[in-house]
Amino acid sequence: MPATKTLPECAHDAIETAIDKAADEDPVILWWDDGGYLRNIVKHASTQLRCEFRAAEQTPLELRADAPRDRTVWYVPQPSSGDVDWFKDVEHTGGVVEQHIGKLAARCFENERLQAATIRTAYEDAEDREKVAQTLYEELNGEGGLPSLQGLQTKIVLDGHDDPVQFVLEHGTKNLPDGDDLLKIRDLLVDDGVAAVEGQSDARTIVERTRRWAVAEWLVDEGLDKSLLPQEYQPEPSTGFGISRPELRSVLSKTERKGELANVYLDPTQRFWHDILRTHDDPWKLADCPVDASLEHRLWDEWTQSFNSGDYETCVTHAKQRHERLEATYGDVPWTHVWEQAIDVARLANELQTWDERGDTSDVVDLYGDVDEGTWQIDNAVFNLVVSGKPEKKLPQEHPATATLDNFRTSLVESQYLEYLTDLGDLVVDQIDAGSPFVGESHAHQFFAEEQEHLQSGQSVALFIIDALRFDLAHELAESIRREIPQLEVEESTWVGTLPSDTEFGKAALTPGSKFSFNIDLDDGELIPERNGREITNYRRQTLLENDGWSYIMRDEDDEVGWSNTRVAYYWNDIDETGEKELTNFEELFSDRIDAISRIICEKLRKGEWDRAYILSDHGFVSLPRHVDIDDLHPPAEAEKVTRRWVAGKNLDDDAPGVLLDEDTHLGYLDEDAKVSILADPIQRFRNQGLPDARFYHGGVLPQEFVLNFVTITQE
Repeated sequence: MPATKTLPECAHDAIETAIDKAADEDPVILWWDDGGYLRNIVKHASTQLRCEFRAAEQTPLELRADAPRDRTVWYVPQPSSGDVDWFKDVEHTGGVVEQHIGKLAARCFENERLQAATIRTAYEDAEDREKVAQTLYEELNGEGGLPSLQGLQTKIVLDGHDDPVQFVLEHGTKNLPDGDDLLKIRDLLVDDGVAAVEGQSDARTIVERTRRWAVAEWLVDEGLDKSLLPQEYQPEPSTGFGISRPELRSVLSKTERKGELANVYLDPTQRFWHDILRTHDDPWKLADCPVDASLEHRLWDEWTQSFNSGDYETCVTHAKQRHERLEATYGDVPWTHVWEQAIDVARLANELQTWDERGDTSDVVDLYGDVDEGTWQIDNAVFNLVVSGKPEKKLPQEHPATATLDNFRTSLVESQYLEYLTDLGDLVVDQIDAGSPFVGESHAHQFFAEEQEHLQSGQSVALFIIDALRFDLAHELAESIRREIPQLEVEESTWVGTLPSDTEFGKAALTPGSKFSFNIDLDDGELIPERNGREITNYRRQTLLENDGWSYIMRDEDDEVGWSNTRVAYYWNDIDETGEKELTNFEELFSDRIDAISRIICEKLRKGEWDRAYILSDHGFVSLPRHVDIDDLHPPAEAEKVTRRWVAGKNLDDDAPGVLLDEDTHLGYLDEDAKVSILADPIQRFRNQGLPDARFYHGGVLPQEFVLNFVTITQE
């Protein structure tokens, strides 16, 4: 039964009664408040009854400093003292109210007067009266309805919590009372359906059984046959209307301690229903229950069996289901990260399996660079795996992922990925040797001519030219922009970069001019990129752009003025520089760089209101496994120019290592005298250049280096 009055109403009644009983027509009413928590309530009630309100700030005696002439309420925020006679006249002519917030709260329950006395004693006996007073005030101030006596008693005992089941599920033994108060909580738990705690008097046992009951309730909600459970743990069917959900799900949806509770409900030392779950026919039917380590471990073991049998699509589906449930329940915790990586592991295994089975000899550019189906997704999956690290290291040692996930990951990103790169290199060599595999493709050196309609139209255009933006990283960047500015139209298209895929050639290709004016010539043993017969240097490239009406901005320069132009070319060289420094964790750094580039591009697109923007790249790169042996080759004697991944000369023949590029390859830019022998094997380098970059390189003929993803951004 709820309270019948609020604290303000009871204060009003108390003052009004004292006035009615007073001997004087304009009496002084003296209110003693042990604790001083009723000041505002008493003041408001006094105003309603047209009484002057005066409060003692230091001692009660200060109220005598100015004797009242009209009826007044004197408020003293302390208990009354019987050893002084300061207020004898008030007692005879006015009225005295001795009510602290506990006594006044008890008066709110007129129909349960005897039982309500427990509220008064709870306040008087409390170690922290302020907390009890706050609970009483919040519950009985009239806002949001009036509480029942039992609900209010529960909140007092549980420090403001009105649901004993949810309190125990979240806080465990912490802040649980002892003695009679603990038994009261136990009885409330039983009343709420937790029959398993009946008769128990130990706090730890009560918590353990309540949590076990709650895990069982959730399992049954997900489909577990409740007859498998002991009678006292079988949840009662809901008799209410609307949607009911397990108590533990409700707790985890509201708490700010999700990470802490993950350690409770997925703790391997507290497997709540191990005997049932270890033999359950189909644990994946229960996968949406994110509590109980026994279920978590059984799911991982089942996932491992599917992975070992090669059923990778099922692995992806199951890992996504479990990851989504754990993330929704706990957020950023190790269990969530492990299942997230399991998705990437299964996807990569599936991609590599598809690669092994396809026997595909179609055009390598289409094979690798198809935006929706291309094998660039293998590189993306490997990249994501490396960036995500070893999440299983943060799990309890008993979790089965700690013994299996690293082996899966290592096999994929070390040996199997290297085999894929080798096969891909062989395919490129076969296709170049067989004829002209790049005829009919969009070539980077044709960009300004192909996009002339848009670049010369008078629209505002921004070029973001990013060094070493590999196909998969360009896709990640495009996805990031789609998320950040959904009103933009973001399109990806496949272009063939310049071979060899070195920075000087790739950036030279991305300069204004006719598609027929770009050329790579061999001059005194040096391979040189040219436009209209002149070598393209950094200075020359800048001049060409500026003469064509572009503002030329380097990332390290603070040039806000240049952004005010309607045609801007912005250069970012950070990715290539990072990879060339031999950093062992460059994948993680690349991921950070993509986030930084996305922020810059989105900022400029929002501020500038560009009609059109492009994200371009000069070349990609290959990232080898962390542990690989490099085969250093002797360059041919006829070579005039030797780099790590290619040699150039006039007299190179088919016996040179790698694949031979010349004018017959129909790339559209190799001079008739220039021949380039370029390596396709991912673990080969030319010996006299040393091995400064054991993992990151470009300059070869793998698709990762020259099949590029150009992103076009327009206003919808």
